[in-house]
Amino acid sequence: MPRLTVTGPDGQEYPFEFENGVISIGRAESNSIVVEDDACEPEHCVIEPQPDGRYKLIDLETKAGLEVNGKKVNVHFLENKDRIYLGDVSILFEAEAPPPPPAPRFRVSRRRGRVLMRRLAPPSAPRPTSPEGLPDEPREEVPYEAMELERENLYRMLEINKILTSEHHLKKLLELIMDSVIELTGAERGFLILKEHENLVIKVARNFDRESIRKPEFKVSHSVAEEVIRTAKPLLSADAISDPSLAAVSIAELKLRSLLCIPLRARDQTVGCVYIDNRFETGIFREDELPLLEGFADQAAIAIENARLFEENLQKQDELKHSKEEIERLNAQLKEKVEKQYVELSKVKQDLISRQKDVPLKHDFSQIIGNSRAIKDVFSVLDKVIDTDESIFVHGESGTGKELVARAIHFNSARAKHGKFVSENCSAIPDTLLESELFGHEKGAFTGAVASKEGLFELAHKGTLFLDEIGDMSVDMQKKLLRAIQEGEIRRVGGKDVIKVDVRLISASNKDLAELIKTHEFREDLFYRLNVVKITLPPLRSRKEDVPLLVEHFLDKISREQNIPKKKVDEVAFWYLQNHSWPGNVRELENEIRRAVALSDDVIAVDHLKEEIRSRDLFKPDIRIPASGQLKDIVREAIEDVERRVIAKVLDECGWKKTEAAQRLGISRPTLDAKIETYKLSRGNSA
Repeated sequence: MPRLTVTGPDGQEYPFEFENGVISIGRAESNSIVVEDDACEPEHCVIEPQPDGRYKLIDLETKAGLEVNGKKVNVHFLENKDRIYLGDVSILFEAEAPPPPPAPRFRVSRRRGRVLMRRLAPPSAPRPTSPEGLPDEPREEVPYEAMELERENLYRMLEINKILTSEHHLKKLLELIMDSVIELTGAERGFLILKEHENLVIKVARNFDRESIRKPEFKVSHSVAEEVIRTAKPLLSADAISDPSLAAVSIAELKLRSLLCIPLRARDQTVGCVYIDNRFETGIFREDELPLLEGFADQAAIAIENARLFEENLQKQDELKHSKEEIERLNAQLKEKVEKQYVELSKVKQDLISRQKDVPLKHDFSQIIGNSRAIKDVFSVLDKVIDTDESIFVHGESGTGKELVARAIHFNSARAKHGKFVSENCSAIPDTLLESELFGHEKGAFTGAVASKEGLFELAHKGTLFLDEIGDMSVDMQKKLLRAIQEGEIRRVGGKDVIKVDVRLISASNKDLAELIKTHEFREDLFYRLNVVKITLPPLRSRKEDVPLLVEHFLDKISREQNIPKKKVDEVAFWYLQNHSWPGNVRELENEIRRAVALSDDVIAVDHLKEEIRSRDLFKPDIRIPASGQLKDIVREAIEDVERRVIAKVLDECGWKKTEAAQRLGISRPTLDAKIETYKLSRGNSA
């Protein structure tokens, strides 16, 4: 039985003989060994016998822990002369040694990188005999790897596999594989051969000193490598030059002795092979080593494929990065070119418009700034309806100048001599006040009515009444308005007398009244009374050629109002102003010019504009960069996409008048037709 020797702080030793069962150690009196030391807990550790004859030391989750031979442990299998430390107390474990067996005889030989041992029969051992009592034929000595060497090789293989899986640099990985195989096998030379486009390429050629081999293509048997890769089976020869199965001329010329070639297999295909040899010794490589080496080769093949994929991905990322940089550079050039062309086209278009002989207008519309085709079409309609007394409905987005149109109608008509122009925004007044505002009220009609008051209808008698945002008027108020229009008479709030009025009514809204009728938010009969003549004002984004005129008008206006020198706008800032979408239309443009004038000195530059204006890039194409493809194809697609967008945009601005669009684009009409066909553009899907 083993024995424990407890040494106290004073150096005195106390022997303890093992008994069957668990040995408990701690400060409590109930323990097998009581250690009176503050560093020891009441129940500190136990020693348990194991079925295999060993003894296991277990720490009972103490704060101080255990030390064996100066090292912290939680669980430890005790060996002879192990010393356990508990504070100032130590316990020596001594195992009984079994009687020594007869010493075996060994012959020790060394191969490159490893030691082999062969067991020899004891000299006094009798010669084995057959069942008939006759001596057997002499048997060959059986070689085997020593246990320590086998364990060392397995540990080494695990370490190499860890390194293989973590190395993604293909060249370093191949060198590591080659050096590892040479070290494991004791080969003189090694060659790592891979398949590349059906050709065999020697990627690494090294000797046992890790030196590169010059002209490796003349140092290997290509027929052996091709056969191993074709069959995916290893080839081993203890003496290649004398092996009848290897009749290749290269074997004799190379004077090879030991030869081993192992396939590299990954994902059901052979990607190459590892070729190792020795020109001076025979029998270096053995059959019993093949399973281990084949397993290593399979792991190496997977690592090679992973490294290849990793480097391919890196290369693709670099290519995509360069492609993206090239596209951005080309986009910048293209944008600059398109910007200049757009400015030039705008100037040309303005010149063409100014040279066109439009039908002379009878009335003056100088208060409405614009020279575009869209605004001229509005002038043409206004010119025809001004001299009538029909009701007019002006439809347009907020900020397009609906009141300016109403004023132009009134002041160009005969009513300007006999009556006033009166306007009201219906969305700004609640219904309770709107009735009084439109029809007036008598004294005492309601709280606060301290005197009689004329309504807007009375004020606009013989003149024009403009009701803006009429779509926001309540249905009840619409009934009263309809009666006033139909009968031409009103009754003040709180009054009994009927008052005759002669008013031309102009209404406006940014809403679609036809849609409001469907939802019963607007009376259909009132709609037909108001919508005798409908004028639709174009948004500023559809008449961008008017932006320069409006900018100059606002600069003049601000200069007069503030009594300051008129400021200028540089060409680039003009381009951004002209190409902004202007959701607030002319009103938003005027506010932006006022803001820029306040922030600038003499010249308004891009930096003086709002962020959403100067950051807008209408000509930057949304390019989808494919995962693969050549740069020229990506650039071609980008240019085609920009060309398609520009052509579609100009066609929409010109109302699909192809001759006008071709002139703006600076191309012939047949060329434009061909591009429309190529890009499959049409009036409905050009966007």
